[in-house]
Amino acid sequence: EISCSLVGSEMCIRDRLIENNRTPITSKTLAFYMGVSERSVKTYMKEVSDFCREHGMILERKPGIGFVADFTDDQIEKVNDFKRDQKIVMSKKQRMSYIMYILLSGWDTYTLSLFSEELNVSKKMIGDDINAISKELKKYGIKINRVAGHGVFITGDEFSIRKAMRSCCSYAIGSKEIRKTYDYRMSAAEAELWINNFGQDNFEKAIEVIHKVEESFGVAYTDYSFRMLAEYLSIQLFRTRMGNVITEKLSPGYKAVSNPQLIELVVECFNCLGKVSLNDYEKQYIDILFASAAVQMNDNQFRTITVRGYQKKNKMICEEMLKYLSEILNVDLTENELLRTSMESFLPASLIRTTYGIEVSNPFLGDIREMYSGIFATCFTLSKFYEEYCNAIPTDHEISFIALFLGGALHRNVKSVKAVLIGTSGIAAANIVARKIESRIDNVKIVAILSSQKIDSIDNYEFDMILSMLPNFEYQQKVVHISPIVSKKDEKHIKDACFEALSHPTLEKADFADMIDVEHTMLVKEKTDRDSLLKSVCSQLYSEGYVKGGFYEDVLNRENIESTAIGNGVAIPHGSPGNVIKPKIFVIKLEYPVNWGGKMVSIIFLLALNFNNIATTKAFFSDFSRMVGSKEKLQKINRLDNAQSIEDTLKKELHWK
Repeated sequence: EISCSLVGSEMCIRDRLIENNRTPITSKTLAFYMGVSERSVKTYMKEVSDFCREHGMILERKPGIGFVADFTDDQIEKVNDFKRDQKIVMSKKQRMSYIMYILLSGWDTYTLSLFSEELNVSKKMIGDDINAISKELKKYGIKINRVAGHGVFITGDEFSIRKAMRSCCSYAIGSKEIRKTYDYRMSAAEAELWINNFGQDNFEKAIEVIHKVEESFGVAYTDYSFRMLAEYLSIQLFRTRMGNVITEKLSPGYKAVSNPQLIELVVECFNCLGKVSLNDYEKQYIDILFASAAVQMNDNQFRTITVRGYQKKNKMICEEMLKYLSEILNVDLTENELLRTSMESFLPASLIRTTYGIEVSNPFLGDIREMYSGIFATCFTLSKFYEEYCNAIPTDHEISFIALFLGGALHRNVKSVKAVLIGTSGIAAANIVARKIESRIDNVKIVAILSSQKIDSIDNYEFDMILSMLPNFEYQQKVVHISPIVSKKDEKHIKDACFEALSHPTLEKADFADMIDVEHTMLVKEKTDRDSLLKSVCSQLYSEGYVKGGFYEDVLNRENIESTAIGNGVAIPHGSPGNVIKPKIFVIKLEYPVNWGGKMVSIIFLLALNFNNIATTKAFFSDFSRMVGSKEKLQKINRLDNAQSIEDTLKKELHWK
């Protein structure tokens, strides 16, 4: 049974071999037909040869004559059948990923007709796909060109093309199955994706180089850094071995940041393993990649391998961030040694990655959005530090790492929350419930257990919250309703309330209540899209004098760089403080959720806030972070059908009323 693992470049070579079956064809002739260099053909031929060998198909290379295929009719028919079947099952995302892969790989001979034939869709659909792809590639400074009679091709600098390949080629182009893991820090599925897209030989050499660096310097890269290096180095080998090299400085302000011995070691390994000679600009690329990778290490290792000149600056930025978060959350984070150590270890590589647009993936991003969605939203405000020191916006993966550190620190906070428990089945049963709660949630201390008949005496106790098994009991917005069994859902509600009690600032919020009002609360009952929605509300804020003229473009640019969807169906688009005249929050509830950077969103908070103003930021995020972390509160908002009800409910949930 033949399973085809060849598409794109290798597919074209295979088709030419089938056309010339049993007749020699030279690499020069193949290069002419395909519009690429002979060197590229030789690179692709290794994958074609591997494919033929795996499926018992005879392909010989005869010096001075060329390549001679001797395929049976049955083998050719099976390959063609598989090709026809493969066209049918491609989803839109897979189709677009395939088109991007072809374009980013350097093909300049593909036409709409050829894409249409290969993917079994109309030329109009291919045209629509390419228009959508053009918007995606635009943020990398890559342009798609269409020349009549020639084809579709891209133009852009090599560094940007590699970054785009990493982000956009998210589906395996081939179908080679990988069952073994090459390293405990990556999955077989990841290895399979990179092998099928960038070649097994390139991938294996990249892994070997990383292992060599770790062995030589006595370090171990973190899981996410190892995966980042494996993918980017595979792409580098894939591109350079086809003759696509970086020919200019990576940025005007580039300065060497890694240990020079490390760079030379990598270059030497590439020369030995891949027979690849790298110019000075490719060495800069290696420098940036390894400076972007965090290692699990002690202080001595930190001095030998981490980015140079960043230690002092890093401590300063870390201190600024911790002070800023402490102000917003009303918790002193500056004395938390574990949080400080984690941040100081994470920030140097994170700043380099953000500066140069190198991306890492946090595999726990979804869980962090779920568990720490409020904290995740709060950490978005740290973008201002990245913008100040990197002149760039961090990805949500970078922010999620900080949210993870911060969430862990807040949950480890030794300060206890005093709670009064109100029972319904007698004191003995309530005592059992109290012990369950204290054993499962470390920072809760039950200071009193009251029966329903003793509620009137509740003011005799000092407490932060009330845990009530009475479903209708309310008291100064401090009640958490729980069941006698103390379910997982109950635990989450109690933990959310603990977070609120530990970090809720005592602020006068009268000045901030006007930030949400009915005139700036919108219900959209028809289908829409992100960009037109943002344009409409930003125009209203501009006409009313809340923001400057560049606010919409600023908001849209930020979304194109990194989506502000934070989970639970919520997005928080925002512009830079310099474009804000008066603070305002525009609330939008959608009848039909929209795609917001790959996530479906139904509630949007357009933030026209000055994050440099601690008072404004603190007042908003101290309550907002808890609200967006609660699915129940968001579901309550989603059920409302008029602007006034949404305003009233939001102000109540935000403690602004």
